[in-house]
Amino acid sequence: MKHWILLIWMTIFSTILVGCWDQRLLKDSSLILAIGYDQLDNKIMTTIAHPLSSLSGPNQSSPPHVSEILSASGDTARDAEVHMERKVPEKFDMSKVKVILLGKELASHGIFSILDSTYRDLRGPLNANVAIIKENAKDALSIKVRESMTISDYYSQLLHTSEQGGITKNENVQGIFPIILSQGKDFVVPYLTIEKEENKARLNGLAMFDDDKFSGTLGLKESSMFLILSDNKKKNLPLNFKVSNNNKKEDINFVSVQVLKIKRKIKIDDTDGNVKAKVKINVNLSIEEYPEDDLYEKKKIEKLNIKIQKNLNELAETTVEKMQKANCDALGIGQRVKAHHLETWKTLNWKKVYPEIPIEVEFTSEIIQHGIIN
Repeated sequence: MKHWILLIWMTIFSTILVGCWDQRLLKDSSLILAIGYDQLDNKIMTTIAHPLSSLSGPNQSSPPHVSEILSASGDTARDAEVHMERKVPEKFDMSKVKVILLGKELASHGIFSILDSTYRDLRGPLNANVAIIKENAKDALSIKVRESMTISDYYSQLLHTSEQGGITKNENVQGIFPIILSQGKDFVVPYLTIEKEENKARLNGLAMFDDDKFSGTLGLKESSMFLILSDNKKKNLPLNFKVSNNNKKEDINFVSVQVLKIKRKIKIDDTDGNVKAKVKINVNLSIEEYPEDDLYEKKKIEKLNIKIQKNLNELAETTVEKMQKANCDALGIGQRVKAHHLETWKTLNWKKVYPEIPIEVEFTSEIIQHGIIN
C-alpha cells in the first residue's frame, strides 16, 4: 500500500515539476518596441524599430541605445509582418510595443483592419498608445533621437508629457477597439507632424475619427477645450486668451489661465424625435499670467472673468463645429441618446443625424486664484 502512495506522489510531483513547455526565451526573440503602418499604393507598409543587442564586453561601458529601422510591405498588416520576419534574424515579438504610429493616408482609409491582428493576438500590445502622423510612419520612426533613449522611448515620453500637460488625450489599442465596434461614440488620438529640419516630432493636436476613419483635426487650443468638454482634466490644463486690444505691446493683451476644476452636465432633449444637446460647464480658474495685473481689485477680477468666459464659449463653439463637420462624436452624445431615449434612437441613422443636431455649450467660470496672495 505504501508503494502505491509513493508512486502516486511521484506522479503528481513529476507533473508539477516538468517545466514550461511553451517557454519563449528573450535571447531567441527580436523585441519590437515601436511599429508604424503606412499606405503604399494598394499595399500596407510596416516599419519597425527594435534595439540592437549590446556587443560590449563586461569591462566595457554600455553602448548608446541604438534602434534598427526596417520596413516591409504586404497585402494586409499581418502579411507585412510575415514579410518582416524574413528580415529579422530572431523571432518577431510585438508583445512589448509601446507606440503604434499610423500614417494619415492609411488612417483615412480606416484603421480597423490594422489593429485587428493586434487585438486578436493573445500576446498583442493592447496597452500600446496609438498616434497619427501627418506625413508617414516610416519617416517618423526614422528620425534621429539623442543617444540616451530609443525611438520608442522618445514617442512614448512625448505622448505622456503632452497628456499630462493637458494638451492631448492618449488612447491605446484596448481602449480604441471597443469604441470602433460600438455605436454612438467615436474617438480621438494624438496628431503629430515631423519637423525634418529640426529632426523632431511635434504635436499638432488631436486626430478625429468617424468610426475607424480619420476625418479631421483639432488644433492645440481646441484639443484642450475637448478635454474640458469631455470632463477629462489632467493635472495641468492651460489656456491662453486675448482679452484686450488697448495695449501697443501685444503680449500685454493676453491672459494665461489654468483650469483647476471642471463640473460638467450634458442634457439631451428629444422632443418630437428632434434631438438637441446642451452641455453646461462650470470651471474654476487660476490666473497664471496677466501683465496688466491690478487683480487685487474685485471689479477688475469680475471684468476679466467675463472676458475669459466669452472666450471659453467661443472656443467651445468652434471645437464642437469642427467635431460635427468631421462627424466625430467623441463626446458620446449618441451613447446618451441610446441609453436614455432608446425609442428615439431606434428611429435615427445617427451618423447622418449627428452633424446636424443643435449642440449648445454654456460656460460659467470663476477665478479662484489670481496670484500669490488672493
